[in-house]
Amino acid sequence: MHPLLDPDPGPVPTRVAVVGGGAAGVITAHHLLRAADAEHPVDVRIVERNPGFGRGLAYRTRQRLHTVNNYAGRLSAVDGDPDHLLRWAAGHGHPLTPTSFPARGLYGDYLADVLDQAHVPDGSALLRGRGHAVDVTRHASGLSVHLSRGWTIEADKVVLAVGNPPPRRRPELERLGERYVADPWVPDLLDRLEGVPEVLLLGTGLTMVDTVAALNDAFPMARFTAVSRRGLLPSRHRRRTSRLHDAFHPGTGPLDEVLDRVAHRLEEVGEHGGDWRDVVDSVRASANDVWSAFSPADQDRFARELARHWEVARHRMAPDMADLVDSLLHSGRLRILPVSAVDPAQFPAVVNCTGPAPTSSRGWNRLVDALLDRGVVRPHRLGLGIDCDEHGRVVGSTGEVDPDVYVVGAARKGAEWEVSAVPDLRGQAARLAERLVRPASAEHASGTAVAQTG
Repeated sequence: MHPLLDPDPGPVPTRVAVVGGGAAGVITAHHLLRAADAEHPVDVRIVERNPGFGRGLAYRTRQRLHTVNNYAGRLSAVDGDPDHLLRWAAGHGHPLTPTSFPARGLYGDYLADVLDQAHVPDGSALLRGRGHAVDVTRHASGLSVHLSRGWTIEADKVVLAVGNPPPRRRPELERLGERYVADPWVPDLLDRLEGVPEVLLLGTGLTMVDTVAALNDAFPMARFTAVSRRGLLPSRHRRRTSRLHDAFHPGTGPLDEVLDRVAHRLEEVGEHGGDWRDVVDSVRASANDVWSAFSPADQDRFARELARHWEVARHRMAPDMADLVDSLLHSGRLRILPVSAVDPAQFPAVVNCTGPAPTSSRGWNRLVDALLDRGVVRPHRLGLGIDCDEHGRVVGSTGEVDPDVYVVGAARKGAEWEVSAVPDLRGQAARLAERLVRPASAEHASGTAVAQTG
């Protein structure tokens, strides 16, 4: 029979629009295709406003000390294939060990290739486009993603992988004019600070460390003062470790009980010559289970009082970066002070290194603004991300869950706690892919889990 007359052309693919082509979007697109087959086809359309896919803000840098902040053995983009990155690197002439800290630019190349080399099953499709998404609207046959030049992408489901905003605005510092740099990732940072003898850096986390590394390379005589409320620097990674060799799970329950169990485990490991990092990494692996079991009051308290201490232990500096920071501190070229001890107006340059604002902030992304304006999404009650349910489906201003619009990555902050590292992204992507591409099996698995835990 002629194909045009075939009464059964095969299953109709699920159309999924992925908004954002950084790490979260690429890993999501890969897993959507990975979940598809001839019986469950998917039409993936991924759109990114910047040139290239996979590199995002984090992985565009080529500064020599800007490495990923975790071991290569933990950074496979493919769920269930822990050596995927290691094999890719070896095949491209960049052999890594499981305890290497790859350059971020190299990791961006890897993510780009994850998308380029994704297997597209029969009946499925992968289309990539460059454009700036400005709205998502619903109509009788599905959803439309509207782009800034008047183009649209038609979809059954939309996944928002919008990445991180720049730091929060500081209007009181904007009065400093050209002396104030509101975002340390602006392309002309080095040009703007050339010849400046001392730089005030707001924040003492990993963003500050990245900024100091870049400025120190360019201006080896400059001095740096970094300030924050608590003056806490990130901890350092060991040079060698196993993938995860402490199987401790702190259990669920009230915050104080969980803290007591973690403290006891830290003491126990220390008495046997172990390392506290193994306990933290083990807790981190189950952090979202622990978080979801906290009461709202305990979540509020953790976010307000304990989050910074967790971040210091959890988000660590790669060893070479930590060595640089130690050297700068020892030489006196880097000072760490409480924010109350300095007057920004006395510095020739001030750089905001406080890290990204919440994804639900207004003014950084036209799409987020439009969805907030129309009540399609709302901020999470903690103000850390976009409100969503346990599957990542957005919650609107009326409290209703939208069954067809999902968020991945940093936008989930609040609904979950650990959301934007590569292990988090690949887990989110794998679960989402099963739900969108194979909804019947995903619902069955969810129902089985409820039955087992009920």
